[in-house]
Amino acid sequence: MRFFRRSLVALGVAATLPTVVFAAVGVFYLLHIERERVESETLATAETVTTFLESRVQRDLAALDVLTMSSTLNTDTHAAFYRRGMRVLQSNPDWSRLKVIDPVNEQEILTLPGDADPATEPLAAIHLDPVRQVERENVMTIGGVDRTEDPVIWIYAPVQRAPGVRFVLAVGVRTDVFQNILISGTPEESAAAAVVDRAGNFIARTLHYEERVGTPATEFVRGAIKNGSRGFYPGETYEGFKNYTAFHTSDVLGWSTHIAVASSLIDTPTAWSFAVAGFAGLGAVLLAIFLVVLVLRDMAERRRADEALRQSQKMEVVGQLTGGIAHDFNNLLTAIIGNLDMIQTRAADNERLQRMAANALEAARRGAKLASQLLAFSRTQRLVVRRIDLQQLLNGMSGLLTQSVGPSVQVLVDIDASAKFVTSDANQLELALLNLAVNARDAMSGTGTLRIVARRATSVDKSLPGGDYVNICVIDTGTGMSEDIRARAIEPFFTTKATGQGTGLGLSQVYAVARESGGTLTLASEPGRGTTVCLTLGRASDEDTSPATRPSRLDLHVTEAALPDKKFRVLVVDDDRLVRKFMTESLRSMGHDVTDAAEGTAALEILDRHPFDLLLVDYAMPGMNGAAVARAAREKQPGLRILVVSGYSDSAALEAAIGSAAQLRKPFDLSELRAAVLDVLASELPPANASVTHDDVL
Repeated sequence: MRFFRRSLVALGVAATLPTVVFAAVGVFYLLHIERERVESETLATAETVTTFLESRVQRDLAALDVLTMSSTLNTDTHAAFYRRGMRVLQSNPDWSRLKVIDPVNEQEILTLPGDADPATEPLAAIHLDPVRQVERENVMTIGGVDRTEDPVIWIYAPVQRAPGVRFVLAVGVRTDVFQNILISGTPEESAAAAVVDRAGNFIARTLHYEERVGTPATEFVRGAIKNGSRGFYPGETYEGFKNYTAFHTSDVLGWSTHIAVASSLIDTPTAWSFAVAGFAGLGAVLLAIFLVVLVLRDMAERRRADEALRQSQKMEVVGQLTGGIAHDFNNLLTAIIGNLDMIQTRAADNERLQRMAANALEAARRGAKLASQLLAFSRTQRLVVRRIDLQQLLNGMSGLLTQSVGPSVQVLVDIDASAKFVTSDANQLELALLNLAVNARDAMSGTGTLRIVARRATSVDKSLPGGDYVNICVIDTGTGMSEDIRARAIEPFFTTKATGQGTGLGLSQVYAVARESGGTLTLASEPGRGTTVCLTLGRASDEDTSPATRPSRLDLHVTEAALPDKKFRVLVVDDDRLVRKFMTESLRSMGHDVTDAAEGTAALEILDRHPFDLLLVDYAMPGMNGAAVARAAREKQPGLRILVVSGYSDSAALEAAIGSAAQLRKPFDLSELRAAVLDVLASELPPANASVTHDDVL
């Protein structure tokens, strides 16, 4: 939008330029168009005349070809052919002479008109090369201009008799035929025109035809036909007339037609064009001086946008990597936390062992928190995005916020009434603001002022869809950042803190929460002037229209007393040996009869042999995943209850696969496993004869 406004300003400046600049530009294009018109029309004329010439010569070739098949040429005497040839000459008034030539002996046998039985004469030099070509290639050939008597063009045709060419017929076509075609096809405004054969000699010419026919054309003409088959070139006639000439060469004849126009028709528009271009250039310079500032500013904005795009792409790739790491990490933590919890339970009388297990559990739970941060950063752990009252959220976390930043940091909260409601995940937004506050505290060395300000956004990043947004800015009075550090600040695992004092996931997690909520994060900082981090989130309406949410099955907190006093048969399916062993041991300690399987096919074989009350199945397994195993198991045993256990990072893909089935997220401890199992065993099942749908589990 800003670029569009600047373009309007530039257009307004252009409109104020002197009228002469625009008039000059207009004249420049008009003259340029006029020159192109003259060139194109002259080229078209040359091509048209060439077409007429081709048509005329092809008619002569066809008539001569018919004559070569005359049976009168098979006799030893030529009296019969003489009569036939004279009739043909009389029917073709444009033919001047007709000759019968012996190509082997290179002799003229008969010339019409002339004696019916003349003495044989040696072949004239003008016929030698064409006759040899006809004999060698057995094709009709067009020769050059003969000025011996009336100027003619000789056309040669082979008379084929076994075993080769017996005779060659040669007919002389008057050149004034082609002269008339040239004159009739040349416009009156053309200065000169000519038809030239393939050797560069004149066949027809509008100036001094009688003197120039059969003579070599100018060097300009011969240079043009040597370098191409058509085009436009400057030249000068023998009469000293300077011109520009369009020419077109016949692919059939090898002749070319040249149509010349006065140089003034081309040079004058060209000269004026350069003059006009000078005026236009002066105006362009004046405009460029003003526009250069706008262009530089736009380039800077585009560089910032490109940098943001590259950063986003880099975060996306690293996010996919961290999501996969978190998945495997959750499997390891499940086995660690579960077994440590069992150690604590079974070593109740050993205080030293209890203390060691508690320390290890604390470290493992910190690892679980780190895995949760990785999932949030990877944007694969679905957030519960809903309407949030910022004032209420900050009031609720004020105590934690004050405790986190310390007593020497003054915290000021300023929430505008029009920016009170946003859409995001409440827990993740609270964690994001807390992360920003802790970062601000460290930047201020524990002393300073921290402001949390919320205002309606007046402009947002172009990558965000249209709509109303709110900027939640956390502003500190700390040391600020250099440009290099600011550019890398939201990279995962990048930190300026000492080793052991930070993971480098704080800002990257905040960025991930903003993007997953449909917004973005911007960061402004200068050394010595503090840092401002703004979360741009969608603005929610003042009225609460969010739908009521249904409590999860795992939030029911069913007690063991609510279940019948009996053992349940449980089938545990997990490809991870340590996790499977932990779940098996834990369920047995609860008094259940437990069977385990390492993969889906083995589990289904067990279900064929034994009935079970509960199937505890991992989602991400090689071969059949948990969703496929659960569907097949429900078909085999309709009364089977199912609990899906998963450390899978992509929440959306998991929910799409298993529908509304009960889930237990890794990592979990003994108490969480017990609560989940009790909730599932206490839940109602669909009727035994009900069809199994995707949303039912499966």
